[in-house]
Amino acid sequence: MKNPKRSVKIISLDSATNRQLAEVTCRLEAQFKLIDILSVLPIVESIVHYWKRKFKNDDPDEPLRVAIKTIWKADKHYGVRRVYLKLRKQSEFAKVNHKKVQRLMHEMGLQGVGYNKPSRKYDSSKGPEGKRVKNKIHRRFKTDRPFQKLSSDVTEFKVPATGEKVYLEPILDMYNNEILTHAIGTSPNLAFTLQALNQLVELLPTRSYRTTIHTDQGWQYRHKSWRNILKQNRIIQSMSRRATALDNAVMESFFNKLKVEIGALSKYASAKELIHAINDWIRYYNNARIQTKLNGHSPVEYRQMAA
Repeated sequence: MKNPKRSVKIISLDSATNRQLAEVTCRLEAQFKLIDILSVLPIVESIVHYWKRKFKNDDPDEPLRVAIKTIWKADKHYGVRRVYLKLRKQSEFAKVNHKKVQRLMHEMGLQGVGYNKPSRKYDSSKGPEGKRVKNKIHRRFKTDRPFQKLSSDVTEFKVPATGEKVYLEPILDMYNNEILTHAIGTSPNLAFTLQALNQLVELLPTRSYRTTIHTDQGWQYRHKSWRNILKQNRIIQSMSRRATALDNAVMESFFNKLKVEIGALSKYASAKELIHAINDWIRYYNNARIQTKLNGHSPVEYRQMAA
């Protein structure tokens, strides 16, 4: 709402004008409720609304500000780049400059949620020895063909309220970062791991090129049952080097996004509630969450456009 031609600088609340206080209030509304702001600043609600109308008439960028705030509120994890890509899909803002979006978001106090440092990773290496294979991906994660390069891994969540653990194993297509299948449960046993792989086999179309699936050296992926399913369906197996997370960076990146965007685990009352939230987020990720790598499209949108 704040007039972009003005910079709000208040030395003392006692000497501040109503306009200055209203500008500060409008900026703070992006992060706090109006009733809480009014309890701190010496300004009444009616004056705030008066100046909001004034700002709207004075500010030629008001429609753009409203559009930016609408996109940001719909998904508070969006930063400048993805807000810009969303705006570009709207005809009236198709020519807006990304630097302008960055400036307006800064003025309104809007920013995306950054990623946390990786927490302790679930160690799936302990278990039956099985057979290890070489890394055939070699960090070449890009591909222009669906189902050509896939990635999988298992990650662990712990619900503080109950001490329950939840395990997730997705299978990701590096073509468009789509989660093709996933298994989720409270025990990372062999049946759990094979669930996502068996679902993948049902999805695989007829291809003129080979499919490679890349994982770490977890015992599940070294197990004879996993390797037999791959062999029967002509899927090539690839493994990261020991203790080298960057060899499967695409999956590490996915897990990081997921863990940031579902929020603190302390807010979930049970494993069942957390599982429901993860399933919902994966549906959102596949169908609605835009990616800069995909030119502002979600994984499913990108696949459908290519088809």
